[in-house]
Amino acid sequence: MENFSNLAKIVYRRTYSREKENGQFENWNDTCERVIAGNCKGHNVNEKEIKELLRLLKERKASCAGRGLWFSGSPQSNKIGGAALTNCWFFTADKLENYLLCFDLLMLGGGIGLSVEHKYSSKLPRVKKDVHITHQLTKDADFIVPDSRGGWVELLSRILDSYFITGKSFSYSTICIRGAGEKIKGFGGISSGPLPIVDFVEIISNLLDSRGGKLLHPIDAADILTAIAGLVVSGNVRRSAVLILGDCWDKEYLKVKRWDLNPIPPHRSNANYSVVVDDMEDVHPLFWKSYEFGEAIGIVNRKNIQKYGRMGELKKDTAVGTNPCGEATLECAEPCNLTEMALNNFINEKEFIDASKLMMRYAKRVTLEPYHHLQCANVVKRNRRVGNGITGCLASPLFNSDTLDKAYKAIQEADIEYSKELNVPQSIRTTVIKPSGTISKVFDCHGFEGIHPAYSKYFIQRIRFASNDQLVPKLKEAGHHLESVVRFDNSIDTGTMVADFYIEAPDGFPTVESFDTWKQLDTAIFSQKYWSDQSVSITVYYRKEDIPKLKEWLSNNLCNIKTISFLLYNDHGFKQAPKEAITQEQYEKLSSKIKPIKEDDIQNGDLESQECEGACPIK
Repeated sequence: MENFSNLAKIVYRRTYSREKENGQFENWNDTCERVIAGNCKGHNVNEKEIKELLRLLKERKASCAGRGLWFSGSPQSNKIGGAALTNCWFFTADKLENYLLCFDLLMLGGGIGLSVEHKYSSKLPRVKKDVHITHQLTKDADFIVPDSRGGWVELLSRILDSYFITGKSFSYSTICIRGAGEKIKGFGGISSGPLPIVDFVEIISNLLDSRGGKLLHPIDAADILTAIAGLVVSGNVRRSAVLILGDCWDKEYLKVKRWDLNPIPPHRSNANYSVVVDDMEDVHPLFWKSYEFGEAIGIVNRKNIQKYGRMGELKKDTAVGTNPCGEATLECAEPCNLTEMALNNFINEKEFIDASKLMMRYAKRVTLEPYHHLQCANVVKRNRRVGNGITGCLASPLFNSDTLDKAYKAIQEADIEYSKELNVPQSIRTTVIKPSGTISKVFDCHGFEGIHPAYSKYFIQRIRFASNDQLVPKLKEAGHHLESVVRFDNSIDTGTMVADFYIEAPDGFPTVESFDTWKQLDTAIFSQKYWSDQSVSITVYYRKEDIPKLKEWLSNNLCNIKTISFLLYNDHGFKQAPKEAITQEQYEKLSSKIKPIKEDDIQNGDLESQECEGACPIK
């Protein structure tokens, strides 16, 4: 790991390095060999292909998505199957059982996109009155919650059954839940103890009690999932990405994250929010208020998703939503199956095109895995959807129309050939552009994540750690600034710390200051036309004075995009923002205090960069 930056080293060791049988942790070569072996085993992959996949990963040029880096080739992957290797799923809020599937998959470390549009959420049953769910620390409660993924899901199942089906009250006990600070095997991390479960039941009960005898509002259907995501923690650090899709005319929904209105429930920080719209004349005026006084609500153009592959190329899709980051177009219960290639790390065009074909084959093999939910398994077998992604785009000369088109066509040829060899359907979609969080950091993309420009020439990158993490005192000793997390409601989360890392972007490439809102939007259209046949995940930075022009741009250009989100460059309302621009003088002063951290001091654990501006938080 000689060529790894301090940030890359910490993100890798803390997120993807597994403990080996001898008690030591993997180095980068160990991880690469485990991952590629796990993908190729049992699929008659020749040695030449295996060797080249290993080279690409070891040189940090191409990789599976983060979940694959953690799980591929591990005993847990063999036990869980495809759900361990795919990042996120999409569901609709028209069935109670979908919440149970969401909970189970979030517990496995994935993310969830959920549509609470009225046409879905209105199909849920009317809420029963006078239901009481009580907590008892006894052995004779009606339900003793097992300390397992299935046990937690069963608790939710009983709650939903009581409130929507039977109307019967019950008591539950958490005496079997492991204590706070105990190690979690499998995914990794540290247990938060039983208290979060008790808090979760109270949140859900209060929400449903308020709707007794009535149908849920779409925002209630969303709050159930964000409360679930708030429970799904590892070492007090959120690893659950959630995207909620709502109606563009729903006034209550459009106020979901308005800082200027009532206090926002903390669990809503677990999600980003978008509306489904294909004509900006359909949006309610309150939509634009979120751009002035809150977290800007994103856009999903379902019409384009279902009509086009790459924009301008007619290619029917059965997708109705997206994953949390918005790049994967998905049916209900379908997972995103992603890979990533760092354009800035390739030597030339040929190496990129050859890698594109190999990563297509890698992702195709993931679709052969068993999936433990029948609903998921069926849609994977039918669509064989994969998403070969690119990152480091704006820091590479390979990000041009001719090269991208050549690589895209090479992927289609590889899909046709490999599908015949495997005797499976061709993939309904093959390419994406992820926001790219941890992978771009491990690959040292220097802030050029996905198609985003670097945030600034000099900036602070904030990373979250559990307060009891062994690395926290090491970071303090090394000179990093750390402080407790401040929640949406201004309360302090003493269980989670935020650490500052200081980044200098390379010379000669765009930053947000020089690459304005309109250049970012042009890049999104360009990428949707020449690379992504699913969608492009981009969070466009804007300033309040840009809003009138932004309205005009979206009215004229919504026909050219599938998904898009926005974030104020300044005054965005986020406390401890994941990225903060600083001056050269500040950078030199802060970075001069930093001492190198020894690799052996970085033990396996869990962290999250809380990339509210677009980068994916999934492991």
